[in-house]
Amino acid sequence: MKKKLIKLLAIVLTIVLGTVGCAKENKNEDSNEEINEYNIQESNYIHLTMLFPKTINPILNRDKSVGYIMNLIYDGLFEIDENYNVEPRLVETYTKSSDGKSINIKLKSDATWHNNKELTSSDVNFTVDLIKKIKDNPYSDLVGNIKSIQINDSKNFTINLNENDPFIIEKLTFPIVSKDKLSSLKTDEVNKYKNNLLGNGPYKIKEYVDRQYMILERNEKYFGDLPENRKEIFVKMVPDKESQTEMVLSLDSDIASVTLSELSKFEKKKEFNITNYEGRNYEMVIFNYDNEFLNDVNFRKAIISAIDRKQLLKEAYVDNATLSHFPLNTTSKYYNKDIKDLDYNKENAIKYLTEALKSVNESLESQKQTDASKQSSQDLQGVIEDNSTGISSNSELSRKDMKEMLKQIELNIVVSAENGERIKVANTIKQNLSSIGIKSVVKELNEKDLAKALNSKEYDLAVVGYSLSSIPDARGILESCNIKDKQFLTYIKSLGNSKSEDETKKVYDQIQKYVVEKGLFISLGILDNFIVSNKRLEGKIYPNDFDIYKGISNLQMSK
Repeated sequence: MKKKLIKLLAIVLTIVLGTVGCAKENKNEDSNEEINEYNIQESNYIHLTMLFPKTINPILNRDKSVGYIMNLIYDGLFEIDENYNVEPRLVETYTKSSDGKSINIKLKSDATWHNNKELTSSDVNFTVDLIKKIKDNPYSDLVGNIKSIQINDSKNFTINLNENDPFIIEKLTFPIVSKDKLSSLKTDEVNKYKNNLLGNGPYKIKEYVDRQYMILERNEKYFGDLPENRKEIFVKMVPDKESQTEMVLSLDSDIASVTLSELSKFEKKKEFNITNYEGRNYEMVIFNYDNEFLNDVNFRKAIISAIDRKQLLKEAYVDNATLSHFPLNTTSKYYNKDIKDLDYNKENAIKYLTEALKSVNESLESQKQTDASKQSSQDLQGVIEDNSTGISSNSELSRKDMKEMLKQIELNIVVSAENGERIKVANTIKQNLSSIGIKSVVKELNEKDLAKALNSKEYDLAVVGYSLSSIPDARGILESCNIKDKQFLTYIKSLGNSKSEDETKKVYDQIQKYVVEKGLFISLGILDNFIVSNKRLEGKIYPNDFDIYKGISNLQMSK
């Protein structure tokens, strides 16, 4: 199970939702030039870009920019909303069995392909089989637990699983492709754009010129509740991400996703709107539980209480991050916002530190007494002096004793030398620890050495980051923290055995409360992502990191 979870974390970086639909093909060069000559400010199209596609087959595509466009043309059974929760798309109703090993699904009666043919249970079955058939498919892990699909009729089917999966609904977000269009093709033909011009989503392809552009028109028979006057979309194909950004800057494209480092190019320009939203990059600090001090709950709480995480996010990430206590999007239905993390409080930090040092000292003295068991009981009743530290075994530690113990502690904080924000985090934590008397050193490591240090436990604290999956399954990240706590591991096992959404929420509540109560790691937050749009467009979009154009049908041209 653990290998599966880690593998699932890896595919998060490559999974993208979407692909293409139907339409015309090539035009001559004169017509291409004519299309590209008009003034975008006067155009009735919404202008977007994507990188030159290797394929527009939705379940073979690996490029995010292509996937974002394909979301407009293809639907899945379910989709991810702006809060990173799933909602039905092609599905009318569904029920999960009590043992969690099967799901009955009814498709929407008016779900059709762009050629007006009915979208059926057979299309779903064909899509799953095709994903399984093609090696290294980006969606392979999403369908790996599907044992079979039983077709009951054209709109009703049952998905049978090999084993219970509490997040199976969240995995059914891959796009559905047409059996009628693709089933007769050889493997190498499935990639070709001319065989992938039939979709089922709110937009369909009106024109397609390979490696140049495509025009998307409204799917007038789409079942969704969309504005009747939504605009057609012109998609220019470009060679790289930089070109996408530059085209928006030069007003040749209307919308683009930009990085934090690119944001400054747009912030002072009156032509643009900037939409920020919670992304998927989760930042945290993990502890090495092999360190006897860090294995003490009060020592960990002392560290957490000494860190002003709000100020840290403001300084390291320019306040473009959402504080969180757990590796889930804070908008997720499984994230409990009522749970309060340990506050920044230097006074409390010192109290926790005092308790921790007392506990560790008692543990050391207990071991010393065990080793000295041959001594007389009279000798053991006195105050035992530790010759190496000069600290007494009395239950109360003096400030002098604490200082002596702290002199022996120096924590190694490891961080990637290639991530400037995390280096700022590490150095801020070093300052925070120093304020309560804990010495530390920051070690900036290249990616190879950092991976080695993490694997061999050559660190005390590690500043790391993870990309959250489309599946709200935090087990992979939690297990990678190597937390040595039996109760915590029991909760993790319970999460995997959950058979309903309510049960999953209950277990997640227990885990989140326990993480905070025991200070199992330092949760920093989730970084923002940004969409820049031309102000000639009016209306609100609702992007998430899997679908940056979500809500694009709401956009109209300003008057």
